[in-house]
Amino acid sequence: MNSLRELIKRYFHLIIFLILQIFAMFLIYQNNNYQHFAISTAMQEITGPIQKIADLFYRQIHFQSENTYLTQQNIELLREKETMFLFYGDTVSSVYADEDTKNKRRMYDISSAHVVFNTINKTHNYLIINKGKRDGVMPDMAALSPNGVAGVVSEVSENFSTVLSLLNPYSRVSAKIIPINQIGTVVWAEDDPTIAQVIDIPQHLMVAVGDTVLTSGHSYVFPKDILIGTVIEKYDNPHNTFLTIKIRLATDFRNLHTVYLISNLYKSELDSLKSNFKNE
Repeated sequence: MNSLRELIKRYFHLIIFLILQIFAMFLIYQNNNYQHFAISTAMQEITGPIQKIADLFYRQIHFQSENTYLTQQNIELLREKETMFLFYGDTVSSVYADEDTKNKRRMYDISSAHVVFNTINKTHNYLIINKGKRDGVMPDMAALSPNGVAGVVSEVSENFSTVLSLLNPYSRVSAKIIPINQIGTVVWAEDDPTIAQVIDIPQHLMVAVGDTVLTSGHSYVFPKDILIGTVIEKYDNPHNTFLTIKIRLATDFRNLHTVYLISNLYKSELDSLKSNFKNE
């Protein structure tokens, strides 16, 4: 306390001068338009960059929170789609069913992951996501973007997983073209990360530009009716009896940050049946 008193006594005149100086500048700032403008401009030059950094930091936190909320909302919406359930609409099994759970037996569950690595310009493209065995991720889980099909989980480590991208020649997705409801297969046969092809569609069928391509549900990896893309071109192939159909992919692989992982709750049971069939 004594040292503080000594400090004030030593610099008393300087402190009074600074107080008066600040007060005088405040009066000038308040009562003179030019000085008001000049001081405001100078202060803006000083505080502007700081404000921009603070604003960027705030928006980053805000957007991250908002994105987490939107991701969770999308998960909830996807979980309740009819295609996530088994035997939906089976009136035989619903005779004794409770009204709230009538006709529903969940077949697929869903979670989310972030993309930490992504290739789009290689011959065999893939993703790496930030979830692995400890998060319940397994091979053959479907990976969806917010807009449609992205790929299939291929390998899993403790904390990360690789996803065989739709932009990979080894990728094969059973699909149907709406409205003709014809089953085909989506493959990537282009260098363009926005374009794929639907093969095995007979030439006599009426496919039109603008038709929608969805998952068929004939694979237990993908639920049915997940968007894959839209027909942008089709023509007869002189070398066989099938159409060549090009589609624009719904997933923007150049801007892919979040994927939704679809797990089939009956996978082990289905695998067991398939293995028994192969053994015979």
